Amino acid sequence: MRQPRAAVRGFDMPLLELLTSFVGRDGDLERIRLLFNSKRLVTLWGPAGIGKTRLAVEYASRGASECLFVDLSSARSLGTVCETVASALDVVLPGGLESEQAPIRLGRALAARGPLLLVLDNFERIAHLAVETVGRWLIEAPDVRILVCSRERLRLRGEGILELGPLSLPADAEFAASEAVQLFLLKARAEDDTFELTDDNAPRIAALVQKLEGIPLAIELAAVRLPLLGVDELISRLGKRLDVLVGGFRDSEPRQATLRAALEWSWDLLTEEDQRALVECSVFPGAFSLSSAEAVLSAKDVLRRLDSLRDKSLLRVLGTGKLGLFECVRELASERYAELDPERSAEARHTTHFLALSSARHEQSPDDPLDPELRDNVVAALKRELDRLERVPSGERTSSDTLATERAIRALLAIEPALARRGPADLLLELLERTMHIAPGLPPRLGAPLFAAGGRVAQARGRADEARARFDQGIQLAEASGLFAIQAAIVTDLGVLEHEQRELSRARECYDLAMSRLAGQRDRRAEGRLLANLGALLHDLRRYDVARERYQDALRVLNDAGVVRLQGIVQVNLGVLEQEQGDLDAALAHYEIGLRLLERAGDRRLEAIALGNLGTLQHERGQLESARSYHERALLALRTIGDVRSESLARGRLAMVLAALGHNAASRGLLAEAELAVGSGGDALAAAFVDLAWGAAELSDAEALEAQDAQGAKALHQRVRQRMERAHRASSTGGPSPAELSDDVRIGLRILSAALGRLSAEAAVELSADALVIAPNAGCYRPPRGDWEDLRQHPVLRRILFALVEQHRAQPGVGLSLDAIQRAAWPGERIRVDAAANRIYVAVSKLRRRGLRDVLLRQDDGYALEPSLEVQRFDGAMPGANTSSTETEG
Repeated sequence: MRQPRAAVRGFDMPLLELLTSFVGRDGDLERIRLLFNSKRLVTLWGPAGIGKTRLAVEYASRGASECLFVDLSSARSLGTVCETVASALDVVLPGGLESEQAPIRLGRALAARGPLLLVLDNFERIAHLAVETVGRWLIEAPDVRILVCSRERLRLRGEGILELGPLSLPADAEFAASEAVQLFLLKARAEDDTFELTDDNAPRIAALVQKLEGIPLAIELAAVRLPLLGVDELISRLGKRLDVLVGGFRDSEPRQATLRAALEWSWDLLTEEDQRALVECSVFPGAFSLSSAEAVLSAKDVLRRLDSLRDKSLLRVLGTGKLGLFECVRELASERYAELDPERSAEARHTTHFLALSSARHEQSPDDPLDPELRDNVVAALKRELDRLERVPSGERTSSDTLATERAIRALLAIEPALARRGPADLLLELLERTMHIAPGLPPRLGAPLFAAGGRVAQARGRADEARARFDQGIQLAEASGLFAIQAAIVTDLGVLEHEQRELSRARECYDLAMSRLAGQRDRRAEGRLLANLGALLHDLRRYDVARERYQDALRVLNDAGVVRLQGIVQVNLGVLEQEQGDLDAALAHYEIGLRLLERAGDRRLEAIALGNLGTLQHERGQLESARSYHERALLALRTIGDVRSESLARGRLAMVLAALGHNAASRGLLAEAELAVGSGGDALAAAFVDLAWGAAELSDAEALEAQDAQGAKALHQRVRQRMERAHRASSTGGPSPAELSDDVRIGLRILSAALGRLSAEAAVELSADALVIAPNAGCYRPPRGDWEDLRQHPVLRRILFALVEQHRAQPGVGLSLDAIQRAAWPGERIRVDAAANRIYVAVSKLRRRGLRDVLLRQDDGYALEPSLEVQRFDGAMPGANTSSTETEG
């Protein structure tokens, strides 16, 4: 690292800076260089603690020309500015010199030094003197370049400005490349040289630097606290960051020793009008627009006040038309709020504005999630209004309170889609319960949607019975009031719940009722949603061709209606369908389109589910590291949302990949968490998938054990096969098996089957030529003395054969009735007895033509396999399978 020249005066404090390592900012250093190509004055402009001084010193230390550093933090007047610069130049100003002559004399002294970089630090207190000082020196000394560090712009002609922002924050795939993380690790190791970055603490360090907003001073002060508090305790205490981020180095400037001191320096520079504007800005919990500021701030000229705060680096631009405060600035301003606004009038204006705005948005677009800026402000306003309404005794509520209650309900309904899709779920549950508590006897147009929202929240948390009861309340209220469009929407919600619970007949009844209620409504969005749900229902019934048609119908309707989110859902469902059909390239295309649409729609929960689907696809392709990355991203997102079922499935999927990669301890840890979650939620299908996922860990154990204990490895293989058998087994009531009902279970079976198939080619040698050999889920089979047959494109034939094999294993010679075969072949579908008998006859004839003529026997009321037939299970690849797919099935 280049050191400043010994002959240059005024470098004492930067030498302390240079004793510390410099992290990142390569792009900023290059931008300074480019600015100096065309400018002689460059201002590093930014808030307290952002690293302006350290960057200026680094730039100066790397330069070839002579440099002079001047700290102006103590200067308050033109005279003291000149005295400080004169001292750095080793120039004595004559006594009695007129004040306007001092800058000229200094300019000439600077010119005499020739080419020089003059660094002026902490210029914000004397920014009003920029013309008399910096402006004059640029005229008098044409070979001098000036680099200014200031919290406020100088606003001189020819000034080049570099607004210095936070250090780069960690992204999912490039955690270690984050400048904020690098600085934290550097400072943490300075406090504790044993501190290391690990897989365990990496997510918490990422969360910490995110909460610190990439501000270097905040990161350094947090690292000082690390040995005492640890990462988790630091994160938990950041609600009071100004009291936590203290205790820097003894040789730090007092104003930089704590974050509070650095910010109070900026506060003291504000006018009374700017101070009031800043504390009023603190009522916004996040970003806000100019129009919202004009509705909340009390200033006559809001734009002027905001421009002034922006000039002083206290207001950030967060995007086009979006403003905001750093959290540390908001905390300081909030502490001053009661003093400057004792009536809390800014909070009242904020509440009124955002509840009205959210009500209007809900009326216009009830299903579209609010953007993050509006969502955060509506949540803050709703909490404030609920606090007020809860303090009013029910018997003393006025008509104004009733209107306020209705306004609060509309606000809740407006933010529900955003919180449900992006979380946090606990916040949504809290707001819902509080709103329902203050709102008995609601008008049906608000009460029915509120019950539906309660049902959706309960469903997401795995409480199916509570969700069903909420939906029923909403349906009854809407129907009694003739609100058929609202009724149709809630009935569809109930259908989704029944579908999720695999009550497929009930789900179909709900969808049919909803369609009848939509007749004449001309609601293309609702129609598209129903078509998509019908496609998903047919998909789970394994009627793939018809399901694909419904999905395509839904996409056409939803595209016409411009409903991006639902299009994304349908594309992901089509990906699942194609993956099940074995067309992995088509599945990948659908998943990628679906993910892009869901990202546009801002549905974080469904984005995570789509990432999980991509993970399973890559797992099936054998791309394990890619699969791991997708599953980790999915799980990270789902942890913040509160969808218990999806999070459990994500843990299981990631565990299967980790097991395949040999990370058994991590795999088993995830499986234990997933098992606990699905056990408490009562979700049988999720539990069946997690049970299969344990098989992946057992296969990994078996592989490690093979060389030392072949029998032990074989026992583990058998345990895995037993898990697969359980997934294929019909329910205790004779209903469809988990494999019949869940694509997640089927994917798990395929992954385990592929893993088992790699274990040995010896199994093919041991197969009896006289046996019926069945692959998992009866996807393929080899008849006695015959060739392999592929039924993966023929779900009805496969389900019938699988049911007959299961019955044969349980009771050889005892067949299945026509009614039992119908339930197995077309689960959830209502068919007339005569039509069912004809369908079964056609299907059995096809199986007989495929090599089973001598072993598939007719009985009085059904069919059975020949009693003496040996059935063997085979988990390997199917050599030479007949994949003919010309037949169509009902």
